[in-house]
Amino acid sequence: MVRYYENIIISFLLALTLLLFSCNTSTNSSGSNYVAEDSPVAEQTEQPELESHPENAAAVLDLLYTQTGDSQEALAALEEAGVDSMDDESCLVYAILLRDQGRLDESRKELQFLVDKDSDNAEAWYNLALLEYAAGNNEARNSALDSAVSADKTMADAYAFKGNLALGESDWDKAEVNLKKALELKPDSVESLTGLAWVMAKTERLDDALPLLDKAVEIDPEFVYARVDRSRVNVALRNYNDAEKDLSFAISREPDVQWHYLDRARIRLRYFQDYEGALEDLNNVERLDPDNFFAMVYLAGLHDDLRHFKLAENYYQRVVALRSDYIWAYMPLGKFAWMEGRFEDASMWFLKAAAEDAEDFRFLLMAGLSQLRSGNTLEADKLFSETLRMFDRGESAYEVVRFCAERSSDYYAINALNKEQNEALGERLWFYLGAIYEYEKNEIGAAAVYTRIADRKGEMEYDLAWAALNGMDG
Repeated sequence: MVRYYENIIISFLLALTLLLFSCNTSTNSSGSNYVAEDSPVAEQTEQPELESHPENAAAVLDLLYTQTGDSQEALAALEEAGVDSMDDESCLVYAILLRDQGRLDESRKELQFLVDKDSDNAEAWYNLALLEYAAGNNEARNSALDSAVSADKTMADAYAFKGNLALGESDWDKAEVNLKKALELKPDSVESLTGLAWVMAKTERLDDALPLLDKAVEIDPEFVYARVDRSRVNVALRNYNDAEKDLSFAISREPDVQWHYLDRARIRLRYFQDYEGALEDLNNVERLDPDNFFAMVYLAGLHDDLRHFKLAENYYQRVVALRSDYIWAYMPLGKFAWMEGRFEDASMWFLKAAAEDAEDFRFLLMAGLSQLRSGNTLEADKLFSETLRMFDRGESAYEVVRFCAERSSDYYAINALNKEQNEALGERLWFYLGAIYEYEKNEIGAAAVYTRIADRKGEMEYDLAWAALNGMDG
C-alpha cells in the first residue's frame, strides 16, 4: 500500500507543478530552459518543434511519468533541464523521483532542505517518512510522519500510512484509530477501507469488515486485493460462493499470482469437494512455483484422497524433503511403503507417527505388522504387546491386537468385531485380521476382508485394503 501512496503523490505533484517547472528560470548546461531537440526525451516524444515552444517541456515530463509511469526518464528529463534553481514544488518532485530510482541519499538531501526551509511543509515531511521507510530507518520514519501530521492535520495519506504501519506491527488499536481518521478525511480511499476491514477481521468483527470491503470494491472494482481480502472474510462468514467468485476475479486480473490459485483451491477442496477444480488450481501453483510447500501438501492430500497413491507419495516425499518435521506426512508415507512391500521403511514411518501421536493405536500396530512382514518377529511381538496395553480385555481392539500377537485362533477377534457398536472402528479393525491372513498365506480370507472394506474411503485401513486388491495405481 505504501507504494500506492507514493504513486499518488508523484502524479498529484507533477500535475500541480509541471507548468511552474516549464516556466522557471533554471538552466541546463547550454543555458536553455527547455529539453533539447536532440535529447532522448525529444526523440521519444517526437517533438521536433520543442525549442520554439518551451512550454512543451512540461508536457514532455508529464507524458514520461504520469502517462508512462517511467520515473527514470522523467528524472532524466528533469536533470537535463537543470535542477540547480528549482522552486520548492519542483524540488519536491525531484526528490520523489530520486527516491523512486533508489537514490536515497540524494533524495534525503533535497527533502531535508525543504523541511529545514519550511517546517510546515507537510508534503516534504510525508515524503521524507516514505524515504526513511524505504531505507529501513524506523525511528526517522516515525519522526517525519509525526511532523507531517503536525504540519497538516488534514493529510489523509499520512494517517493511512500510520495505520498501515500499525497493521504491520499487529497493533490493531493504533491501526484502527489512524485508518478511521484517514477515512474521515478521504472516505473513498480503497486502501484505508481495506486496511480498516483487516483490523475488523483480525479483531473478530467480521460483520463490520464485510461492508468496508464491499464499499472498496464498489469504488474500485479492479482493485484486486480488496477482493482477495473480501474472499477471506466471506470464507470466515461461510459465504463460500462469494469467496470463490472474488478469487476467480483476482485470477482473471493477476493470472501469475500463485496465492490466488492456492486460496481458491482451499475453498474448492474444503467446502465444495471440487477435486477437479482444486487440482487445476494447485497445478497452476506448481507451474508458477514448483517449490510451493503448501501446494505440495494439498496436492499430496488430494491425490491421496483420489487414490492416486504413486502421485501422492511423490508429493509427500517432496514435502518431507523441504520440512522433515512435517508430522502429517509420516502416516501416509508409512502407508505407501507398506503398499509397495517396503516394510522396514513402513515401520520407520509408522514409528515416527506414533511418536507424535501416542494415543492412536494404529501406528504402533502397523509398525508391528511391518516388522512381522520384515521377518523381525521379536520386534513385532514387542510392539504388539505395547499396543495391547492401550486397551481393556474384552474390547474389540484388544481382541484384534491379541490375534495379531498370538496369530492363532481368530474366534475371539471375529466375535468381538461382530458385536462392536462403533461401526467405523469395527470396519477399520477388520483390516488387521486381513493383514494377518495375508501374512499366513490365507489368500481367500485376506481377500474377503479386503473386499469388505476396500470401497470405503477416508481411513488408512480402507486405502490399504483397496491397494491390496488393486495395486497402488488401481
